[in-house]
Amino acid sequence: MLNDRSTKPDTRERILQAAFTVLSRQGYGNTSIKDIAEEAGVAQGLVHYHYKSKQHLVVEVLAFVCRKLELDPAQGEAGALQAFEHTKHLLRESRDTNALYIQLIGVGLHDDLVGAAVKDFIRTDRQHTEDIARDVLAERELNPDAARGIAGAVWAAILGIMIQSLVDPEFDADEAIDALAAMSLSAVYLGAQPRPEA
Repeated sequence: MLNDRSTKPDTRERILQAAFTVLSRQGYGNTSIKDIAEEAGVAQGLVHYHYKSKQHLVVEVLAFVCRKLELDPAQGEAGALQAFEHTKHLLRESRDTNALYIQLIGVGLHDDLVGAAVKDFIRTDRQHTEDIARDVLAERELNPDAARGIAGAVWAAILGIMIQSLVDPEFDADEAIDALAAMSLSAVYLGAQPRPEA
C-alpha cells in the first residue's frame, strides 16, 4: 500500500495545474469541479478532499498565477529597468496567465473569498513596486515618501497595459511599457523633493 502522504502533493499539484488549464480555457463561470477533476484525471471527490470549494481552489490558482507573474528582486534605477523588461517578457509570453489573472480580479469583485485573496495579491504586487520606487528615490537622494503614490500609478498602468494587450492584438505592449518606464523614471513628482539636510 502506498503512503497516502507521499501522493498528496502530486495529486494537489495535478489538480491545481488542471484548474489553471480549465479556468484559462473555459473561464470561471463555465468551469466546474467536475471539469477540473476530468482534466486532472482524478475523482471529483478527491478535488473536494483537497479543496473545500471551487472558491478555495481558485484562491490557490490565483497564488499559482501570481507566482508565475512575480518579478525578480530589483534595486535602484537599474533594477527598475530590469523589472520593466521582465514585465514586457511576461506580457508577451504569459497570455493565458495574464488573462486568468484579470478574470480572477473580476471574480473577486463579487466573491468575498476570492476578493480577499485578490486584494492581498494586489497589495503584494504594489508593495514590490513601491520597494523598487523607494530604491530609485533613495538612489537619487529624494524623499522616499512618494514611493507609495508612484507604485500605485505604475501598478495601475501595468494592469491597464496588460488588459489592452489581451483585447487588442495590434496594441504594442512593449512600446507602452517602454513609455511607462521612461515617464516614471524621468518624471518630477512633487512629493519626491530632495531630502532635508540633517
